[in-house]
Amino acid sequence: MIGLRIAHLRPATERMFHVKHIHNLIHNRDSEGAGCGQLAGRSPARRRVTALAGLIAASTLLIAGCGGIAPAAGWAAPARMPDGSILIQVKPGEVRAIDPSSGSERWHFPNSVKTEKSSKRVSRPVKGTFYAAPVFDQNRTYLVSYEGHLVRLDRPQGSTEIANPWTVELGENVVATPVLSGGRLYVPTEAGEVIAVNAEDGSIVSRIRIESGRLWGSPLISGENLILSNFDHKTTYAMRLSDGQAAWSTGHLGASIADLVASGQSVLIGSLDGSLHAIDAANGAPRWQFAADGWVTGSPLVAGDTIYAGTMRGSVYALTLDGQQRWRFTLDDAKPEFRATPALVNGILVAVSRRGVVVGLDPATGRQRWRSEIADVRLDASPLAVDGSVFLATTKHALIRVDASSGATQTISNPSE
Repeated sequence: MIGLRIAHLRPATERMFHVKHIHNLIHNRDSEGAGCGQLAGRSPARRRVTALAGLIAASTLLIAGCGGIAPAAGWAAPARMPDGSILIQVKPGEVRAIDPSSGSERWHFPNSVKTEKSSKRVSRPVKGTFYAAPVFDQNRTYLVSYEGHLVRLDRPQGSTEIANPWTVELGENVVATPVLSGGRLYVPTEAGEVIAVNAEDGSIVSRIRIESGRLWGSPLISGENLILSNFDHKTTYAMRLSDGQAAWSTGHLGASIADLVASGQSVLIGSLDGSLHAIDAANGAPRWQFAADGWVTGSPLVAGDTIYAGTMRGSVYALTLDGQQRWRFTLDDAKPEFRATPALVNGILVAVSRRGVVVGLDPATGRQRWRSEIADVRLDASPLAVDGSVFLATTKHALIRVDASSGATQTISNPSE
């Protein structure tokens, strides 16, 4: 069993901004200059901006015009279920399983929950909105909201009914997608805790905090360690699953909100210092650093011998596995931020800008093959590749299909209509 370690929580006045307050800070642009995450040039001024990136919650960035406080909208990406359905958030606390070919609803949580009278369970939405993606384990689905409401849904194969065997209130805000290992869900929180939850009965096994600070990117299981990135301390560290102790820690990587990605024996970390970092998964030692032109807020995509990563300045880079640039594509658009991870579908690299511009690139050369523009949307979630298409979830919870070969778009689900 993981050793129990409880650290003192910071007073509320020290927490500055949570993710729902910082949502626009990360993504909105200054109307009179470079936008948030758009690091103009390599001048000393640019270096000063880079140094401040990890202090995004500070008032200096508010004064700089990076946007105001916004309500939590959630940016959980659409997810493919084991039965082929696409699970998408349709409003705060509710999800819908959709047939990807027809767009028809297969089930809806909480509407499709089979009430268990013996336990007096009542069908109700999850408290709050989703930033974390769902976690699937055969016929089980785990959902955790920003407000820390964790539920398990069970759906027998072929059934349209689902059961909700347990729910648990974690008592902390959650942005990062949990990971499932050894029958336990490991849930990182904004308080810097890792909460281990028994996946069978929902009991909390332990609450561990190696260091304070927000954990926003999904962690990574590597061997016997859980690797996490701390936004506030700009560190990445490994927690041993056997006893909850720190195995190693490394700093000077910049603040990160991106999910951690494995690449061979390396861990890739997108950073608000405008770089993509690679560290050794075994000991945290730096392997290489690639300096991009803006914040790397999305996770990189590793495909074969190439790494693809986008920036909030509107560039997509292709790198070798040791961090050498192969090509760079820059979007010609007034607001070109690439917030999401690119997707590789049938030999086309699909990159999605936050303002609805979608491009299909040649993955070998970066040459643009097609371009589509989706009006009046905001796309913060990463695309989901299914067969020959990508599916996009807007911040208003519409689901849009984009044909990877042509760029043709189709709205297949829109809760607002």
